[in-house]
This record gives sequence, C-alpha cells and structure tokens, in this order.
Amino acid sequence: MVNTSESMPASELPPLPKALTQRSFVGWLSLFGPGAIVASVTIGTGELIFSTRGGVLFGYNILFLFLTISLLKWALVFGTSKHLLLTGVHPFRRMLDLPGPRGWMALMFLLIILVAQPVWVSFHSSVLGNYFALLTGTTESLNGAAQFLWALLMIGGVLCLSLFGGYNVMEKVQIGVVAGLMLAAVASMLMYDPNYLEMLKGFFTPLFRDYPEWIEQKEQFKEIADKNKWVELTTYVGVIGGAGFDYMAYTTWLRDKRWGYAGSAPPSAELIEEIANDPQHAARKWLKAPVIDCAVSFSLIIIFSAVFVTSGVEMLGPKEAIPDSRDMLGQQAEILTNVHPWLYPLYVAGAVLTMFGTLYGTFEIGVAIVMEIMRSFNAKWANARRPKIERNVLVWQAGFAVVVVLMMFQVVYGAGIEEGDKAKAVIFLILRPVNLFTGVISCAVFCWVNLWIESRHVPNKLRSQPWIRAAYALAGCVFAVLGAMGAWSNHDPEAGFLESRWFAIGGLIGVVLVSIFLVDKFRRWIENKVA
Repeated sequence: MVNTSESMPASELPPLPKALTQRSFVGWLSLFGPGAIVASVTIGTGELIFSTRGGVLFGYNILFLFLTISLLKWALVFGTSKHLLLTGVHPFRRMLDLPGPRGWMALMFLLIILVAQPVWVSFHSSVLGNYFALLTGTTESLNGAAQFLWALLMIGGVLCLSLFGGYNVMEKVQIGVVAGLMLAAVASMLMYDPNYLEMLKGFFTPLFRDYPEWIEQKEQFKEIADKNKWVELTTYVGVIGGAGFDYMAYTTWLRDKRWGYAGSAPPSAELIEEIANDPQHAARKWLKAPVIDCAVSFSLIIIFSAVFVTSGVEMLGPKEAIPDSRDMLGQQAEILTNVHPWLYPLYVAGAVLTMFGTLYGTFEIGVAIVMEIMRSFNAKWANARRPKIERNVLVWQAGFAVVVVLMMFQVVYGAGIEEGDKAKAVIFLILRPVNLFTGVISCAVFCWVNLWIESRHVPNKLRSQPWIRAAYALAGCVFAVLGAMGAWSNHDPEAGFLESRWFAIGGLIGVVLVSIFLVDKFRRWIENKVA
C-alpha cells in the first residue's frame, strides 16, 4: 500500500535524474524499479511453471512465442506509460470518454479485478504453501492439507507487509527478489550446460510441434492430450511477460515514482501544446525512463524463460515428466540433484523467492487498479480517502482468498490427497478463462484504447511514430485472435460447464452487460462523494 500525499500536487515537472542525461548502463539500472515489480509478478505466474511446461511440450521453439509476446507487451506498456508521463492522465480516466454509457469499461475492469485478484492470491499462496510443506516435511500432514495452513500464513504475512509498507518498501523487496532470482538463474544455466545453439535457434523459429508421443500414450496426461494445442499456447500468452492488469498497475506506480507529469496534476492544454512544439522539452526526455525500466524488466523475463524452458527440455522432457504447480519442487528434486547437487537448493531458493514476489505483487496490483479506477471517477475524493480505499481493497483480497483456501483445506482434509488433488483442479478450471481475459484479451483492449487515446486526446506532434502505432494495432490483433482461439478451443462437452467455451465467453459477455446496466448508478454514487 502506497503512503504518499493525499492530494495531487500542482502541475510540476520533476528535475531529470542524471541517468536520463547520460549514456551509462549502470545509471540506467538505477531507474529500474516499477519494472522489477512487473518482472517479479510475471515470473511467478508464467516462467516458473509455464516456461518449464512449454519446454517439455514444445521444445526450445516455444522461446519464439515468449520473445514475440514480450516485445508486443513492451510496446503496450510503453504506450500506456507515455500518455501518463506527458499528460498526467491515466488511461482509466480516458476510458470514461469511450463510446457507450460513460465509464462502463472502467467499471467492467473494476468488477473483474475484485473477483480475479483474490482468486489469484489464493492460487499463488497455495503454491507457496505447497513449497513450504515440502521443505518442512509436512506434505502429508493433516491428510495432505497442511499446505493450506502454510498458505494462510503466507497470506497473513504479505498482507501485513502491504498494510505497513509502502511503494518504496515494495520496490526494494521486489528488486531484491529479482536480483536473487537472477543469480540463481545464471548459476542454474551454467550447471544445466544446455545446447546453446538450439536454444538460440528456438528464439527465431516460429514452429510449434504437436505434443510428444508419450503424452498420448500415458493415462495420467490424458487431460493434456485432449486439450487443443492452441488452448495450451494461449495460456502461455496470458502469463508470460505479465497481464493487462499488471501494466495498468505499472502506470499507477509511475505516479509514486513521480516520473514526468505522472505524479502531478495534469498540465494545462497550453502547456501540453508547448511540449508538443518543443522536441527538446524536458517532459519528452522523461519518456526514456519507462523505456529503460521496461527494457530491463522484459530482458530479465526472457532470460528467466530461457532458464526454465531449458529445465523442461533437458531435464523433465527426457524423463517424460510434466511440471505440476501443485508439486513443482517434489517433481524436480531427484532430477536436479542427479544433474548437480547444488541445482536443487538453487531451484528451491529461486522458486520460493519467485512465488513470494508474485504473491506480494498480486496484492499490490489489485490495490493500484482499484485506486486508479476510483480516481478516474472522482479524483478529489479518491485522493483524500486513499489510505482507507487501499486498506479496504487489501482486506477484501485477503479475506476472499482466505475463504477459498479454507474451502480447499476442508476438501483435501476430508477427501485425502488423491481426491483432494481432483478437487483442487476446480480452481484451475476457473483460472483458465479468467487468465484468457486478464492476460490476453485485456491486452488487446488496452492496445486499441492506446490508439484511440492518441487519436482523440494527443496533439499530432506528440503522437507515437507510425511504426509504434502499427505495433499497437498488430499487438491488439494478435492478442484478440489468440484470446478468441483460446476461449473457443477451451471446450470439452463431456467435462461440464466449467470446461465449456460458454463459461468463458458467457462470463465475459455477462460482465460487460452488468457494467453497462450498473454504470450510471455507480457513477452517480461515486461522483457525489465529497472529500
């Protein structure tokens, strides 16, 4: 939770740091901050589990997808950051002016975040709880349900950190997490000693093979074998490099960094015109900050992806093993130890750091997005009530997640490990369509919103270069097509409603309709709030 001033200061451009006026790699690294949070969050949701899984199923060629998606998402992050740094206006505020009932899209994202983030908190805390159960030898305690008690401890610990910390604390913690992960990743790569030429070719080879033959032959992998390849690939698109909500939160954190006009009141139309007519204006030079920050962030994400893909290709694939988020450490312990005795402790340290950083960041993403949406409807009231709003969001996320974790505890404790695992799979069925929207389709929406903002609210001389706008359009189309393919292909008529395309598509349509129906009432309620 961020502890800053309660109201926006006047339009004031901070002085440029030396790192933006010099060509020094070390100086550029000093700007790394908000990107560390994005990297830490996304590595836990994507690289640790899905990069390894992708390596097993598709080999090194999966790296082409990871690289392409990272570049497209980098363009998206820069677009949202650019507008905020130059104008002081967040994209959520611009969404109020979209066609249709005023504010319907912002309300839609609010409803989704209030449901999706607690579910993600319960998922990440359960994975982290599983790790601690393995490390403490309590995996089979309480009929296999001890991991959920560990999960509750993780939720409580991170909640306290969020309540009593602040942006600066979060940034320092996440930089430390990423630094530790980098050391573990580099050391692991050296010990793996992979085929570096094949790895390099994988970054530039856009071919995705079918599943290995042993997937079809083994009964325990029937669920994967029956799943359309594109459902699997679009899942990676949603988690590798982060999700749309991560990037909206990123722009909010730029306010706390006070980069450009992000941390001040929006400059006047006259001042924006002055910036547009002066190519050397200091406000333009601030744009280099998110470019560097995001470049470092996505470079690290690609490096981590390569490391975990390597573990899938070189270690798990030959053993015909599929990484399972419910037992990642247990699955890889024997294999890694046989390769090199130090690989396992390195992997454990990296996995625990990864999931802790992800859980912490997930809490803060929910806080940042809700706060920004409230500010878009009534900035004066939201800024004045900021501590209370943020505290309520944190408690809501933690409380909802605790309920989910306790339900899983009850199921597993009563049913046992084997039946409990089947019950736990329900959360994955719910997360899959949620991820399709938050991780894939939302990225398409934000890309197109960026294009609309530039055409409607940005002077010609401040608009992005044609190739950048083309990148927005391309990224939007890629994310939309992949999201649609994933939602349509995520369908098993014999498996129940949660595995049908109607659950994913109908849920999204339902949220849109509810938002359109309720937005007028919500807007009148929040706009009448007095600071």
